[in-house]
Amino acid sequence: MKAKTIFAGVLLITVSSFSKAQTIMMDASPAAVQIESQQTQSELRPGWKIVDIQLKSKIKRYLWGSKAKDLSDTAYPSFIVNTDTLLLSDLVMIRLKQRRDYRSIPKPNVHDNKCIFVDLNNFRIEAFGEEEFRITPLSALAPGEYIFTWLTADTIGDLDDWTVYPFSVK
Repeated sequence: MKAKTIFAGVLLITVSSFSKAQTIMMDASPAAVQIESQQTQSELRPGWKIVDIQLKSKIKRYLWGSKAKDLSDTAYPSFIVNTDTLLLSDLVMIRLKQRRDYRSIPKPNVHDNKCIFVDLNNFRIEAFGEEEFRITPLSALAPGEYIFTWLTADTIGDLDDWTVYPFSVK
């Protein structure tokens, strides 16, 4: 029994040391800073009922805090993206709506939002290692709050919360 437990513990440590998660780093001088991932918070706003049928329910997604921790001083920020298991072509950038105490995502589904796809039409993409890429937007980003997320990433919880990488442009 003890041998199985020890073997399972060693296997878990070995697997976790070899697996890398997706990371996005903002390339700021003098060094790159990792953007911490956050989980969106979701709220189900019920609509109205007719004979036990719920109609017009809405999901509202948001991030707490008035601003992201990671701030870019330039309108052309550069990012280093590590794509371990997800594709770079599935990475999108979405502009958030700023509120007083939180930032909201305009629409509840990723595809319904005005997404800026990370592709050659919108970003300059350079290989920066084996599984890493440096991406820089071709057009200036307007001041405000933005998030990166993958279209094919797994969602979390009953309301399908997303894992996002928030940053702001000054």
